[in-house]
Amino acid sequence: MKIVNPNDSGRVERLLYSVPEVAGLFGISEKSVYRLLARGLLKSSSALRHKRISQASIDEFISTTTNGGGK
Repeated sequence: MKIVNPNDSGRVERLLYSVPEVAGLFGISEKSVYRLLARGLLKSSSALRHKRISQASIDEFISTTTNGGGK
């Protein structure tokens, strides 16, 4: 099954990202991503052999850790 974003011209929308990909997105080290996971600031999928972080978890992290967001 192919999930397509209707706003894009046929591009497949990413649902999960690897630790190195998240590190690249955030501009931090992989070790820092693992620290965020350990602190519970990011959540990963435990269904796969390697950790995968959902786009929803990334969005939640950004909204709760930026000015005006969160608590």
